[in-house]
Amino acid sequence: MNIVKVHIMPLLLVVLLFLSCTTEIDHRGRTPLVGVGNDFLYKEDVAALYVTALPSVDSTEFVHNYIRGWLEDVLFYRMAVRNVASSGEVDRMVENYRRALLLNIYQERLIEQQLKQTLVDEDVEAFYNSNTDLFKLEEAQLQGVFLKLPLTAPRLQSVRKWLAKMTPEDIENLEKYNITNAVTYEYFVDSWRPLPAIAAKMPLTSEALLESLKKDAFVEVADTAHIYMLSSVAKLDKGEQTPLELASDEIKSLLINSMKANFVKKVKSDLYKKALEQGEIIFYDTESSAGADNNINRQ
Repeated sequence: MNIVKVHIMPLLLVVLLFLSCTTEIDHRGRTPLVGVGNDFLYKEDVAALYVTALPSVDSTEFVHNYIRGWLEDVLFYRMAVRNVASSGEVDRMVENYRRALLLNIYQERLIEQQLKQTLVDEDVEAFYNSNTDLFKLEEAQLQGVFLKLPLTAPRLQSVRKWLAKMTPEDIENLEKYNITNAVTYEYFVDSWRPLPAIAAKMPLTSEALLESLKKDAFVEVADTAHIYMLSSVAKLDKGEQTPLELASDEIKSLLINSMKANFVKKVKSDLYKKALEQGEIIFYDTESSAGADNNINRQ
């Protein structure tokens, strides 16, 4: 599509002609399609939006409809500006929102930079051991090795033998074999993977894979193009105790949330005391001043 060649409605051409005859405006290299007051819609913006539209959308119709919608929104906003009784009220609302947004961003940064650093592995482990009932698996988990191979892959018997034994030498052989033969090779002997995520890589349902693993730790299936091999070294069923390594992130979030309120309260209190001590706060009545002095002395 070439936006330059799109025929814009006569009304829009009149607006552009009017603009060109009045004030010289710097559009910074962009091509205006239409303008209302100091608001402009540029050809480049519409072209970028059209790229994301459905292929079946007519370019001329898309541009005309978008321009019409843009104009209506701008004109409606200008009407709102003229008719809202108190612009000061809007300014206060915007400033209050800005203050709340800044406070929230700063609070999250403080928590990220300082609070998270205070958590140590011992805290996480202690919470885990004291609240084991909170951590139950919502889906089965596996540890092991997964391979996806072409049907024509060589030395399949050797691969089966390596996966069955899983000695350090067998793992080394699998690593070397993977480089030139495997479509997919995943080694997760030291970490947990959700069983449904592994099943999704195979022509098996999660239920079928789970049933197969109950009979044998080695599962092999094939389709018309590939062979899929899974050697499971460990399995946890749904409802079992969640391993600490899987629960760690959740525990950290729980601990941080429980510490957050006191942390922010302390930061605010420290800022208040420092400002009082350095004379940054001015009280214009003696009662407030005395109350502040007494309060800081108690803290």
